[in-house]
Amino acid sequence: MPRPATLSRLLEATAHRCPDALALGGLTWAEVAAAVRHLAGGLAEAGIGPGDRVAIFLPNRPDFLLLLLALARRGATAILLNTRFRSAEIGNLLERAAPKAIAIARDFPAVNAEAVLEAVPPAQRASLRLVLVMDGRGMDRILDLPVKRRATLLSAPEAPDLATPEAECLTYTTSGTTAGPKLVLHRQASIAGHAADVAARIGTAQPGAALLAAVPLCGTFGLSAALAAMAGGAVIACMERFDAAEADAAIRAQWITHMVGGDELLLKLAEAAKGRPYAPFAFTGFANFHGQAERVMEASAALNLAVRGVYGSSEAQALFALQDPAGLHAALGGGLPASAEGAFTLAEDGELLLRGPSLFDRYLGDEAATARARTPDGWFRTGDLATAQEGGGFAFVTRRGDALRLGGFLVSPEEIEAFLQSQPGVAAAQVVEHEGKPVAFVIPDDGYDEAAVMAACRASLARFKQPDRIVALDAFPVTDGPNGPKIQRAELRRMAAG
Repeated sequence: MPRPATLSRLLEATAHRCPDALALGGLTWAEVAAAVRHLAGGLAEAGIGPGDRVAIFLPNRPDFLLLLLALARRGATAILLNTRFRSAEIGNLLERAAPKAIAIARDFPAVNAEAVLEAVPPAQRASLRLVLVMDGRGMDRILDLPVKRRATLLSAPEAPDLATPEAECLTYTTSGTTAGPKLVLHRQASIAGHAADVAARIGTAQPGAALLAAVPLCGTFGLSAALAAMAGGAVIACMERFDAAEADAAIRAQWITHMVGGDELLLKLAEAAKGRPYAPFAFTGFANFHGQAERVMEASAALNLAVRGVYGSSEAQALFALQDPAGLHAALGGGLPASAEGAFTLAEDGELLLRGPSLFDRYLGDEAATARARTPDGWFRTGDLATAQEGGGFAFVTRRGDALRLGGFLVSPEEIEAFLQSQPGVAAAQVVEHEGKPVAFVIPDDGYDEAAVMAACRASLARFKQPDRIVALDAFPVTDGPNGPKIQRAELRRMAAG
């Protein structure tokens, strides 16, 4: 299929090609396109247009995708927020992205979005002028800001398409070398074009194709798969929260053919399936977050999941590269780029470098980090080590830095460390990963109270960032280097394992 230049053109092309095919939330693709045009009209009446930013703090539900597409139609930018984030993380991102509005769901039982926002210091949410409540619950004001309800937005007249290929489309969050995660900005051409490229590689245009959207849409892994499903005209079945038993039932009842997930998710699904195979899948994209590839491949083969390794990042987008399902390297992250224009090379130290139309534009508000992320001749520095595969493609080896893989997300340890060090009685903190969980080492000061620090983490940090345990030390292990003493993270990891 031809590569579309905007998300509006991508959606309209799908609606024109298969108008009566079931899409998501009980709507056909023609009905989805009409809903997006009306929703864009509601955004226009609310004063949201080209260049404006709107934060999306919603779970996996059809409204997430409808709002994202409506913002794209208005030429506005979506700031994607993980519903597992709490006030410390949300406040940091709102302050840096400065959105004009934020979309929440007050009927999502897992998160009290209103309470989370109220706990954000007013100075960090000072840019907000409007709250979009994307559910049926009535409310006139939140945070002393006017509210636009979902029904009001959808009842507006259709808005014209203001999308352009170069318009800023969305931001993902990723780990960085500072206390807060980076905001990875993509333009419409990269998001829409990548969706079409991936759709062609994984077969979402095939009759009967259906995607189980179980991975959070706020991240590139979940959203890239969902937009590829849209590009092909497949059904999208959204799961607000992953539950293995519910996912197993949905796969069987809705004849799911496509999904993506990490090793932990797929092993939980296999346990729920209890050995009962599914109708053969066309594609399951697999990310080996916790080193359980062998178990995943064995369990998934028995279920007919057609699992194969993939590779991507917030900067390059998930599913940048995919393994051949019948090849020798199916269990490894990597493969060949989804786009015919995508390319990779390996630096002298083995770092994976990428090029292609799916790459990000810049890190929002961080020109220095943007410059460091690219080589002088335009390659993106992934920070990952990889090897070349026989017959073409590459295989991911490991992360070159010290980033933590927690709950399926790449997290900077410095983000958790900065929060710990802001607590009374904590003089210094270091965080390492052990078995997929963060372990914190602290140097206590006067007034240190471990229980109080743990309570603060539970109140302000996403669950997957909350330390599994806190270990108090008199001093961190260090080694003297040419630039002064350096903390030995490898020794801390050994201590965490002990």
